[in-house]
Amino acid sequence: MSVLLLASCGAGRSSDNDAPFFQMRGIVLAWDDISDPVTIDWLSIMHENGLNTISVFGKDYTSEEYLAFKQKCIDEGFDFEYEEHAMSWLLPRDLFETYPEYFRMDKNGVRQPDGNGCPSSEEGLEVIMSNVRAFAQKHTPTNHKYYTWLYDGGDICHCEKCKGYNASDQGLIFENHIIKALREYDPEATLAHLAYSNTTPAPSVVKPEEGIFLEFAPFYRRWDKPLSDRDAIRDGEYWTHGDYLDMLEANLKVFPAETAQVLEYWLDVSQRSGWKKPQVKLDWHKDVYLDDLKTYASYGIKNITCYGAWIDPYYVKTYKDLTCVTDYCQGLLNYKPE
Repeated sequence: MSVLLLASCGAGRSSDNDAPFFQMRGIVLAWDDISDPVTIDWLSIMHENGLNTISVFGKDYTSEEYLAFKQKCIDEGFDFEYEEHAMSWLLPRDLFETYPEYFRMDKNGVRQPDGNGCPSSEEGLEVIMSNVRAFAQKHTPTNHKYYTWLYDGGDICHCEKCKGYNASDQGLIFENHIIKALREYDPEATLAHLAYSNTTPAPSVVKPEEGIFLEFAPFYRRWDKPLSDRDAIRDGEYWTHGDYLDMLEANLKVFPAETAQVLEYWLDVSQRSGWKKPQVKLDWHKDVYLDDLKTYASYGIKNITCYGAWIDPYYVKTYKDLTCVTDYCQGLLNYKPE
C-alpha cells in the first residue's frame, strides 16, 4: 500500500544541484499518523520529497515505541525535534497548594494554577530551569533546537511586578532563563519563542538572550486566502492577514530573520476537523500555499515546518489522496526566490 501511495504522490527530488532555499523543511505529526507505515509511510514520503525534520506528539517520550521510532528517524538521516506546549510539566500544577507564588495572578489579584506561571518568581523560575535541564538530558533534539511553548491559550500573570509586560515579554522572560539552563547541558542549544495566540505581538520591553529564535505561528488566519491578501480575515476573529504580517515584521525587529522559522497549519487536518474524529478531508489550496512561501521568503525566512496532524491511516483509507502532502513537500524543496 505504501508503495502505491508514494507512486501516486508523484514523488521526486529536484534535478537542480543548488541547495534548497528553505533549509528546514519540516512536519509535525501525531503518533497515530506514523503508527501504520504499511498504510502511510511518512518516513518514505519525507525521503522521496525532501523533508528533513520531524516532530511527533501524542505518545510518552520514554516509551519503547517512541524511542524506537526516534532512533529510526535518526538512522534515516532526519532531524528529530520535540515541538509541544510545556508549561504544565515545567511548572507542575501540584506545586500550587504549597507555592502559589510560583503561579500567575489573575486580574482580581488571585493566584491561579491554570495557564502560565509568574515570571517574576525567582523560585518558580528555578523549578522551571531544573525541569528543563532534566528534559534536555533525556530528550536531546538532533539539531539542538528546543521548544518549551507556554500553556496553550493560557492567560498571563497580572501581579504588580508582571503587569508592565505583555504576553510575549512574559514568555521571553521564561525563555531567557530556559536557554541559560539548556546551554549548561547543551552548549549548542537554541530555543523557540513561539509567536502564537496572545504571544503573536512582538515583545515590548524584554530582549531575547543569544540562542532564542522566532517561531511564527499564524493560527487564526485563513487557509483559503494567502497572507498577501492583507484584508482577509477569518470569521469571528479580529486579526486580518495584514495584522499578521505587521506582527511578523515587528517580531523580526526583535529576533534575527536568519534563524526565524514558521510553524504553519496548511496540512492540519485536526484543526480543520475541530479536533473531532472522524476527520474531514483537507480543503487544500495549493495556490495559497505557494503564495505564502513567497511571502515568507520575502522576509528572509528559510525555516518552515507545518502540522500534518491526522493525516493518518484512516485519512488515507477514506480519502485516498495525498496530493496536499506532496504539494507541501515539493513546494518547500523546489522553491526559487524571484
